[in-house]
Amino acid sequence: MRLMIACAAAALLATALPVDTARAAQAPPPATAPSERQTELTRRYLNLMMTDQFESVIHQMLGAELANDEGMQALPEADRRFIVSLTAELTGDMVPQMITEMVPVYAAVFTEEELVALVAFYETPLGRSIAEKSVRVMPEADRAVMALVPQMLEKMAMRMCQHYGCTPAELEQLRQGMREGAGMEQGAARK
Repeated sequence: MRLMIACAAAALLATALPVDTARAAQAPPPATAPSERQTELTRRYLNLMMTDQFESVIHQMLGAELANDEGMQALPEADRRFIVSLTAELTGDMVPQMITEMVPVYAAVFTEEELVALVAFYETPLGRSIAEKSVRVMPEADRAVMALVPQMLEKMAMRMCQHYGCTPAELEQLRQGMREGAGMEQGAARK
C-alpha cells in the first residue's frame, strides 16, 4: 500500500509544473497589502510581459503536447487541429484573467521601486525585445526541460524501489505507471 501511495505521489509530481519551493518558502509574507501604485505598476509589468506572440507560442506548445497524447493521436487530423486551435484560443482569451489573478501575487513580492524599474526597462526597445524573445523561446525551453523528465523518472523509480524493496516486476510496473502519469509513451522513459 505504501508503494502505491508513493507511486501516485510520484506520478503527480512528475506532471506538476516546476516550482521554486525553496524561494517560495523563504519569501516573507507581505507586512501590508500592496499599494494601489504597486498594483497598477504590476499590471503594467505583466501586460508588457504578455507579448503579442503569447497566443501563438501557446498554440505551438499545445500542439506539441497534444501530439504526444495517445487519445489525440487516435483522432482525425482535422479534429486534432480544431482542438489545438480551440485550446490556444481559449487560453489566449484567458490572458486578461491570468493577469488579474497574478497581479496581487507579483505586487505582494515586488516593491514599488522594483516595479518602477521593471516597467521602465520593459518599455524600452531592449526590454520589449527581451520580453518577446522570452516568450518565443518558451516552446524550445519546454522541450529541453521535458527531455530530462525520462531520466528523472527512471532515477525516481530506482530510488523508490530501493527504499521500498520492490521486486523487478514491481519496478517495471512503477516505471510504466510513472511514464503513463507523465503522459509519455511506454518506451520514451527508458535510458
